[in-house]
Amino acid sequence: MTLRREQPQVGSCWYDNVLASRPRIRCSSESNHLLHLRVESTMSINVKYIYSACIVTETDNIRILHDPWFTEGIYDGSWFQFPKVDDPIKSIGDVDLIYISHIHPDHYDPKFLKKYFEVYGTKKILIADHKPNYLAGKMRLDGFQYQIVSTSICFGKTSIEIMPHKTGSISDIDSAIVVKYDDGSRIHCIVNANDIIFNNDSRLTLKKIAGDVDILLLGHTGAGPYPQTYFEVTDDDLVVEAQKKKLAFFERYKNLIGVINAKVNIPFAGKYLLGGKLTHLNEFRGTADPVEILDFDERAVVLADDGGEISTENLMPSHVRDELYSDSLISRRITEISDFKMNYELLISKDEVHQLPIKRLLVPATKNALMKSECEEDYFFHIPISESEMAIINANKNSDQPICFCYPDRNVTKPYSLIQIDIRYLFGLLTSVYHWNNAEIGSQYNIRRNPNILNRSAQLFLNFFAI
Repeated sequence: MTLRREQPQVGSCWYDNVLASRPRIRCSSESNHLLHLRVESTMSINVKYIYSACIVTETDNIRILHDPWFTEGIYDGSWFQFPKVDDPIKSIGDVDLIYISHIHPDHYDPKFLKKYFEVYGTKKILIADHKPNYLAGKMRLDGFQYQIVSTSICFGKTSIEIMPHKTGSISDIDSAIVVKYDDGSRIHCIVNANDIIFNNDSRLTLKKIAGDVDILLLGHTGAGPYPQTYFEVTDDDLVVEAQKKKLAFFERYKNLIGVINAKVNIPFAGKYLLGGKLTHLNEFRGTADPVEILDFDERAVVLADDGGEISTENLMPSHVRDELYSDSLISRRITEISDFKMNYELLISKDEVHQLPIKRLLVPATKNALMKSECEEDYFFHIPISESEMAIINANKNSDQPICFCYPDRNVTKPYSLIQIDIRYLFGLLTSVYHWNNAEIGSQYNIRRNPNILNRSAQLFLNFFAI
């Protein structure tokens, strides 16, 4: 597929630092013919799969790169790619826009974006309209320019709409994107729902925005810390819970495809292996190979890594995968990544642990988290800070005694979560060098709950547990 670019008009632009030869963006309410891209193919939307949540969507107006993650050792050193893409910049090629769905590092990869810009020049980055907008804040710190998209924008016959996933929580971060193309006889539509965990209302909202959908790209599995960090590896319940998790995400997948009712469904995203000292947890994550979706979804297509494609023109994919990744291939990759160190292991030696002012940091960190807490019932986090002392933090925003220190064997009120964490990493979390949500997704600490029931509002408390 050959892409030819005519010189765009440059009289009206959103910002001054984009290369003069790059296309410009305007609101859908304005007539916009500033982009002149012609693809030598039938007019439609083409989807090229690269890896995990990274795809490239293309019409005869525009090429959009979605969620490129290619930096190894994200989530503070724990996540690695499988299978690995040898030359992602070449595979992606030149694009006009980049869409980043949310702040998680397997979607927002600033190191890769800077490398990509060195080759193809700076691109406009589109993000969702959240308040507060954590992704916007992080991008500013990283030196990127971005556009918050709050209404539909168009490029010739192509329109883009970004749906922020809002639950009412200040921890909301996710989004989905809808790309449509009008070929004169019908509207082509692809939806990238990413790895949003939808409820019924958000499914219906997405359906209302998208309308009739040709291709739906959606999450099929869960990449979080449960159950591998909640049980001992010798516990029989661990295997049971891993299977339950896999099946629960299959049900979420079915719920979304039932509402959107696309012609083709593409399960994707959440593709990784744990590295370093966490490699022994990989078999217990409860994650699914997208090929497993083929067993129950007759409309599913699994595009091959690094180049599988499908077009809304005829929905006939090129380069697909219909067999599970082999155990030998997975084992070989795990061996390759088993000796990597976590980020905090490289920054602080074990000999320096006694110098870390953990106890002094815990008090203001607790105060800060309580100011943003959405938890309205007692829920206690137990954090051992030495062999003889434990911090007990109450996530209840109305608590009159939010933190205390005691001996580790003291009997305390339930419910609680015991957090088993390297004190060096705890220091980094309390000082905002790292972030609790990344630590959780990265399986960087263990939790033992009593009772073993998720309290979501209490868990969100940890997102702000830092100074």
